[in-house]
Amino acid sequence: MTDSKPRITLHEANASAEEGSSIAKLQAQVEALQYENSKLKKINHVLTQRVEMGWGNNSDPYRSFENAALLADKVKERTRQLQATLQDLEAANKHLEALKSHADKSTYLLQDIIENIPESFVMFDSERRVALANKRFLQFWQEAGVDVVLGATTSHDLKKQAVALGLVDNTNRTREIEGFPKQRMQDVLFRLKGNHWMQMTEKPTLDGGLMVLYSDLNIQSDEGDLRQEKALAEQARLLQNTLENMSLGVASVNGEGLLETWNPKFVELCGLSDNNVTRHVNFDTLLADTELAQLPRPNSGNAKVEPGKVIYFGELTLANGCVLLVRRHSIGDGGYLDTYADYTDRFYSQAALRESEHRIRLITDALPAMISYVNKNLDYEFVNKSFEDWFEKPRDQICGQAMSSVLGEDNYLVHKPYIEGALGGRTVNFEVSQSNGDKDSRDFRKTFIPHFSADRAVVGFFALEQDITAQRRTAQALQQAYEYMEKRVNARTHEISAINLQLRQEITERQQVEAHLIEAKKMADEANESKTRFLAAASHDLLQPMNAARLFATALRDQQLGDEAHQLVDSLGYSLENVEALISSLVDISKLEAGVVEAAPESFHIDDLLHKLAAEYRPQAQKIGLHLDYISSKAVIFSDSQLLARVLRNLLSNAIRYTPSGKLVLGCRRRVRGVEIQVWDTGIGIERSKLGEIFREFSRIDAARTRTDKGLGLGLAIVERLSRVLGHEVSVKSWPGKGSCFSLLVPFGQPLAPTIVNPIELDSVGLPLREARVLVVDNDHEICDGMKALLATWHCKVMTAQGLAQLNEEPELLEFQPQLMIADFHLDNDETGLQAIAAVHQRLQRDIPVILITADYTNELRQTAKSAGYVMLNKPVKPLKLKMLMSNFLRESKAREAAGAPN
Repeated sequence: MTDSKPRITLHEANASAEEGSSIAKLQAQVEALQYENSKLKKINHVLTQRVEMGWGNNSDPYRSFENAALLADKVKERTRQLQATLQDLEAANKHLEALKSHADKSTYLLQDIIENIPESFVMFDSERRVALANKRFLQFWQEAGVDVVLGATTSHDLKKQAVALGLVDNTNRTREIEGFPKQRMQDVLFRLKGNHWMQMTEKPTLDGGLMVLYSDLNIQSDEGDLRQEKALAEQARLLQNTLENMSLGVASVNGEGLLETWNPKFVELCGLSDNNVTRHVNFDTLLADTELAQLPRPNSGNAKVEPGKVIYFGELTLANGCVLLVRRHSIGDGGYLDTYADYTDRFYSQAALRESEHRIRLITDALPAMISYVNKNLDYEFVNKSFEDWFEKPRDQICGQAMSSVLGEDNYLVHKPYIEGALGGRTVNFEVSQSNGDKDSRDFRKTFIPHFSADRAVVGFFALEQDITAQRRTAQALQQAYEYMEKRVNARTHEISAINLQLRQEITERQQVEAHLIEAKKMADEANESKTRFLAAASHDLLQPMNAARLFATALRDQQLGDEAHQLVDSLGYSLENVEALISSLVDISKLEAGVVEAAPESFHIDDLLHKLAAEYRPQAQKIGLHLDYISSKAVIFSDSQLLARVLRNLLSNAIRYTPSGKLVLGCRRRVRGVEIQVWDTGIGIERSKLGEIFREFSRIDAARTRTDKGLGLGLAIVERLSRVLGHEVSVKSWPGKGSCFSLLVPFGQPLAPTIVNPIELDSVGLPLREARVLVVDNDHEICDGMKALLATWHCKVMTAQGLAQLNEEPELLEFQPQLMIADFHLDNDETGLQAIAAVHQRLQRDIPVILITADYTNELRQTAKSAGYVMLNKPVKPLKLKMLMSNFLRESKAREAAGAPN
């Protein structure tokens, strides 16, 4: 029975050893590149420092500084790229260390195999020196009195020793063993002293060496044969393990083009399936569907090629970016051995190093200064293009030459003290005059910077040389000009002294005037800031009594009164509205000037806002005989809904005020940049020449209305300033006697789910308020009374409280069980309405709808109320808007109760 498993020969093991040698050579190349890269990095570091110090070769100081700054940026960028390349190189080195470790393991395994061979084994290198031998071989010669030295003793020496010692019978004849072709293996018989026959088997290696195996033919016992077979089996097993654990892909093909031996790495690198790779499969057919099919195929009948000769060597880049290093060796009879090494990391690392070296060379060649590196033997190792240009020699004729021969003996003697200082570990700066052959002498500023090794020993120095001839000549010219100008200055000094005295007097007078102006401006600024702070801080106190008066007036209007009393109440309400409008306008302007109004934009449906504004202002328009229409829209805009509502309220109020008859239209149009909200009216219109004045404070166009309308002319000024806060563009078109159109361009928002706005009939607003239980919290007693009176006219049941203490002590709160809460934000003793709301919810053990009333316009409070689910109303409160909000809250609450959902 024959063993179907491929057997590994010493020839293939030797090929693996050659691959390890190739890896060692690649490692040496990488180390050489690392050394060159380290040297360039140091040059680059010194260049960066020199460039940042402002070195240049231009007579214009500013241009030299500008060029140096640009070059410094380029050097830093190239340094960053070099660092990235070094990181890649470190990764490649780690991979290379792993390959070396694996090669060492393979070498140890090969040594074990050789020691387990029952015959004497020796391997000679290409110069026939003993490179490797097992103990049996060394012991044989040691017993004969000959010391075999690895790497020194040659095969010729051993033959001479054998003849001299009489170990070989010279009368015997050698003969070839039948069945072994001479090209692959040669077996020779010879007789030792004492009629002892030995068989010597020779086989060439791939690198031109020779492997020799000596077998004792006199030992033919069965026991010896059995031991030999076991040793051979163990040898085959070890060789097979070595092959399977190699990092190289290996495939052996016989003379008929059939696959004989392979390892798993070959299957992996070629992208084959284990099921398709079998012994005696046609090798070309196996690789036909792979990227390795492009490799050249050996000619048929290739048996005449010398065994071990490399018949192909090259790189192959696969589609996935992997780079394979492929070697093909002839093994006689037309067969060949392929090895595949993954060369990707080393390939790209070396390419990156070469590119980095090229870039650094370009940078140094572009610098105007001469740059060079001199080793401790005072030989040049690196020069840039400026250095070549000055000495008129290519760098290959300079590098490797001594400084004395390049500079010349005279110049070298001048530089010698500074060279000794640099080699002593000091940075040396000096200036010298230097000539080169027939060239004129030039002045140079030079710096020698020592180069230290890891153990702080000086191994050379960097030299930076700048031609300062033009600078020195310029300095001399400047000195001459300075001396000339100094004479002229002395001549004019007397005249200037007189003029200077007069100027000092004028400066003193101007300083006094400037001091008075600064003081006046400071007083004006303080007065303006004081006014702004006063108006902003007093808004709550100003609006508090006004809010109470409005509540009482509205409550009084709903009472059963006579016609004359109703007329008086209407007049009172009209006066209060005018006063309220004046105070609100002043407060708005003061807050805008103080910068306390900030926008908090978000995406929302514009129709929600238009619907509410139309419902709010339609009763006012109907009251004076105007018809208000609004056009619904499905657009989504991005803005602050409350600030935008204040802008549109001012526009609607302005339109109602200046429209004697006709109608108003509130709508919007889609534009490219957003939604244009428009307010149309059929009012008195504005002259074109006055359109630029209407947005100024206290500006009123119609003189006749000035006498009857108590406004201050701040409405459009507030519109203009709020639009700037929102970042929206406001514009106006007007036709005198026909009407006007005010527009506001608002950007589009993010798409939202559509909302359904249910219109509310004004006659049904008060229906949910009947018997509704409302809790009112305000620190002002008059506000509480006014709110109680107003809500009573709406048939509500009201409980009032003026602070947290009264809320916590009120025993009837739990029995009252309010359905809605109206709370003022500012209470006494630094308490807030938010604390009062929390206290009520805690006592009731449930949440109820809340309307928060305040004169505070900050975004922080608005966001706090919004996140808590409260509706915020600004003072003074408009009764109709309050009534609509309360109706909506209570209607929704009753709907949830009917559906069985909790509040």
